[in-house]
Amino acid sequence: MRSWKTTLVLPALLLLLAPFASAQWSDNFDAYTLGSLAGQGGWGTWDDDPTCDAFVVNTLSHSSPNCVQVQTTTDAVHLFSETSGQWVITAWQFIPSGSTGLTYFILLNSYQSGGPYDWSLDLEFDCDLGLMTVVEGTGAAFIVENQWVEIKVEFDLDGCTQSIYYNGAFVETIPWQTTGVNEFRALDLFADTGSAVYYDDISLQLNAGLAPATWGQIKTLL
Repeated sequence: MRSWKTTLVLPALLLLLAPFASAQWSDNFDAYTLGSLAGQGGWGTWDDDPTCDAFVVNTLSHSSPNCVQVQTTTDAVHLFSETSGQWVITAWQFIPSGSTGLTYFILLNSYQSGGPYDWSLDLEFDCDLGLMTVVEGTGAAFIVENQWVEIKVEFDLDGCTQSIYYNGAFVETIPWQTTGVNEFRALDLFADTGSAVYYDDISLQLNAGLAPATWGQIKTLL
């Protein structure tokens, strides 16, 4: 028999869990028209420069059929407006074997077209050296080529920290910013003359972990 307690508790649990259950933003590029990325799904280019475009392609994908290709002059930007909370951003990256030059995965705490800008994280992928380095820190990892690899950053805008993971391995924890603000304003996929690199299934979500106080609320209800 279903008790009154179960009837009352289940809706309350759902309300408590709801903020943690769904992604705030995600993009798999699958609904986009092939070709120019700028102008689709909120994507633009650095300082609105049309020569900095990325490209939607279907030659590769982490989730079929499309992904986005960055190369040579690409500097593709997606804007955000987060000012507090704990977040996780993930992206799947494919670097073909034999790639050359530099390419970057960048998070900014300040961004407006024409400035001002402030960088929280630059993950530099040096395809000539086969090395990924954290520009703002000291962490590094060997680049994994010719397969889809997860980039993950857990960042706390209230605590001003971020933890970086590459290919499922922890790299390091560093401050979210030292010269800017505790906000998240832009994701930047920057090719910096590097050869073609691909991204797919990018998402930003609230950190899935429940805080102890929330667990306490649940226990009280039970």
